[in-house]
Amino acid sequence: MPSPREGPLPSFCAPTGSPFSWLHDTAETIRDRMLVNGAVLVRGLPLDGPNSLVEARTALGITIHTPVEAFNQRNDFGNGIVSPIGWPDERNICPFQEGSFSRAFPSVVLTACITAPDGDGQAHLSDTRRIAAHLPATLADRIRTDGWTMTRVFHDGFGISWREAFGVADRAELDRLLATAGIESHWLPNGTLRTVRHRPGVIEHPATGDECWFNQISFLNAGSLEPAERAIMTKAFGQDIPMDTFFGDGSPLSEEDLAAIQHAYDSVKIGVPWRSGDLLITDNILTAQGRSSFAGSPEFLLALGEEFSPGSVRRR
Repeated sequence: MPSPREGPLPSFCAPTGSPFSWLHDTAETIRDRMLVNGAVLVRGLPLDGPNSLVEARTALGITIHTPVEAFNQRNDFGNGIVSPIGWPDERNICPFQEGSFSRAFPSVVLTACITAPDGDGQAHLSDTRRIAAHLPATLADRIRTDGWTMTRVFHDGFGISWREAFGVADRAELDRLLATAGIESHWLPNGTLRTVRHRPGVIEHPATGDECWFNQISFLNAGSLEPAERAIMTKAFGQDIPMDTFFGDGSPLSEEDLAAIQHAYDSVKIGVPWRSGDLLITDNILTAQGRSSFAGSPEFLLALGEEFSPGSVRRR
């Protein structure tokens, strides 16, 4: 099956007259191309804010996905429209898949470019069907077989609180949500919440049957932090840093493991330059999405859609 790396990303140019009606009429073709290439770019839409992205999502027939857990602070514009994750403009974001630390996650992500960045600002897309082939076989098999583990610790005064992350008001409500979401938890002596979850490292795409790399084992690992930031967090929190990842059996990743995984993402990565009015329609299972550093005052909006849950960790 062709993949983004083997050819240009499919792109469509919206007409100036009735662009959202055209998008509705073209929706089936766009979905078909997305399943082959992992993503599709539509250029020239009148995207000027949350309402226009809602109109595009409706035209494509994509349902709203509401995350159970927030990764970090995002602006919520209502009706399923949010800002991208908070990240410094001068830093790249390594490709990742939205919600891949959760049991249920969006299978489609719409990214609307309201105002393009200055210069060469790009989306970075990595074909997850091909990542495992670029890894050492023992590393790929370990994650394929055992999955991965993520810890998240909610320290007062650092990052968002557990109430903000899970959208709950009290511990009783939190306990019910965590049980449903398959997240273990316990309270440290100082009243800090520590959570642990075990997730699959690869999943099967529900429509194509492709085995897809689906995790954030490198993106959320403490070893991927800037060295100075990692030193500060380790000094402040010891072993209970706010977020970290491990192999499925709880073993730590080495620097070589992290470098190998990042190399695999880079090996299959393509860059897509942004223009104002672009709508990037991404299959969140087939494609990991990141970005280059940005200059200027770019504005992006996201719509997360079509919830999917693959079940438990896949084992051979």
